[in-house]
Formats: sequence, C-alpha cells, structure tokens
Amino acid sequence: MSVSSALHEHAEGVHQNGSGPHASHAWAQRVDRRHECVVVRVEGELDAAASPQFFATIERAVRSNCRAVVIDLRAARFLSLRTADALGSVKQRAEGDGTDVRIVAGRQAIERSLEVSGVRQLFSHFPSMQAALDA
Repeated sequence: MSVSSALHEHAEGVHQNGSGPHASHAWAQRVDRRHECVVVRVEGELDAAASPQFFATIERAVRSNCRAVVIDLRAARFLSLRTADALGSVKQRAEGDGTDVRIVAGRQAIERSLEVSGVRQLFSHFPSMQAALDA
C-alpha cells in the first residue's frame, strides 16, 4: 500500500511510539494516494473522553479532498454507542459533500455497537482494509 505522508497522530497518555501506562486510545491519519483516500486507524477505546479529538481528526480527513475516508477500527477495543451514532452523522454529512466514509470493524464488539446504534446499515461491510481501499 502506498502511503505518501503521515499527517496526524493523537493520543492521550501515550508516548511517541504509541505505548505507555495510560494508553487507552490513539489514532493516526494517513493519505493513501494510490487509492485517493485517507485512512484513520484507531487503537484502544472510542469513548466520551476520546470522542472530541477523534471526530476532529475525522473532520480533517473528510475535508482533505480525497474521494473516501476509511476508518480502520480493527484495533479498537471499545466503541461507545454515542460515538457509533455520531459516525452515522459524519457519513451522511460527508456523502452530501461527495466523500464516501467507510468502516472496517473487525471485532464483534465493534460490529455490535454499530448494529445497536442503528448505523451499521449506513455503511457497506468490508471484510478487509484492502476491500475498503479498493471499493
């Protein structure tokens, strides 16, 4: 996969390398020029504490003039229902601007949060990152 630049890394209580005793959530955003999309990879928990910074990162990704934003939740351990619901709002807003927001969930608990919040049907199911990038 071609990655041209690392744009942003956000973490709370996380050292530069993404480790640390208080590492509860971290994410990185990168641009994949070959697929004309931005990938936001999430590790840890997406809860109320992480939500503001996470959505600031997502909003920058949506405004980046790429045709798609892929949110990689495969390393996420928790997705709050409120955050899942907000992802649905982001998807609908971005579509109005011509950007496709895609999710690769991976874990059963993350899929369950998307289902229970009622937003799973808004997102196509992608079994892998490659499938989401190639869509």
